Amino acid sequence: MSKLLKPRNLALILGIVALLLIAILFVRVPLPTILLPAEHVPGLKIGNFPITNTFIATILADIVVLVLGFLAVRRMQEVPESRLQNIFEWIIEVFDGMLTDIGGKEKARSWLAVFMTILLFLLFANWLELVPGVDSIGYIEPVEVAYAKSGVTVGYEKKQIGPFLTLTNKQVKLTDEEMARIKEEYKEAKEKGEEYHPHEAKGYVLVPYVRAAATDLNLTIGLALLVVLWSHIIGFRRLGGKYIRRFALPHITGMKPIDLLVGVLEFISEFAKVISLSFRLFGNIFAGQVLLFVMAFLVAFLLPVPFMGLELFVGFMQAFVFAILTFIYFEQATHSHAGDEHH
Repeated sequence: MSKLLKPRNLALILGIVALLLIAILFVRVPLPTILLPAEHVPGLKIGNFPITNTFIATILADIVVLVLGFLAVRRMQEVPESRLQNIFEWIIEVFDGMLTDIGGKEKARSWLAVFMTILLFLLFANWLELVPGVDSIGYIEPVEVAYAKSGVTVGYEKKQIGPFLTLTNKQVKLTDEEMARIKEEYKEAKEKGEEYHPHEAKGYVLVPYVRAAATDLNLTIGLALLVVLWSHIIGFRRLGGKYIRRFALPHITGMKPIDLLVGVLEFISEFAKVISLSFRLFGNIFAGQVLLFVMAFLVAFLLPVPFMGLELFVGFMQAFVFAILTFIYFEQATHSHAGDEHH
């Protein structure tokens, strides 16, 4: 207690308390619009395919992984002097040993590259939400347009700070009459093939240019489908026609009615894998994003910091769980349950 009351420590504590009070009383940030679907970035298209903010985040995560991999192997040495090569070699050795313990040396070496690619991609994609500017830099659109497109009913007033536009913490909410009018105006504009523009904007919302990739179900479901389909390809390549016995009368108990039921359950479990893989990753990253939004909205200074540390851990764990389950599904696909295997 005496150490706590030393002038230096006491000044630090009082400074933190003062910052928290200032944040609570005077520094308030608007709560970002929370939407499940990814938002389209205006002006960015590939043909007729609109570019979303989560697609941009996916590309950024890909670039980070490729650049780090290139830098790590650019000047490879038997006795590495590069710190980055040392780090990558250590990471690969750790996970290579782990996968060898699970599936054996041959399978670990066969699928280590897939495991590391998924792990590193998801790791940087998840951690991207902690980078300043992600979810906070974008374009400002009228709340009326946001309501017509996504059902958003709450916006904020805007103000000019030098060359930049920003949102204040003063909320504006659409009334029932305004929402009914917007629906009619949006319907008319759509029938004419025109863009909807409100006559007068009541408030505004921020649509970020970049949003964490895993907060988009398109990414998580697509990646889960790829993993499950890939596991079946591995099964067919390793076992040939015997792989079908996993789903058509597998030899488990020797009793045909029960084995038939087991085969049906195996078939259903393949769909369950897609659902569990995709929604686990999506749910955790989306919830973490919302948590960071709310903490910054409540207290702008200091309070979000421990939650950012928590999201670092959650981002790694979700990437690791997805990657290790991918390896386990691949390993399970090499067993046919045809009754002629020896373990």
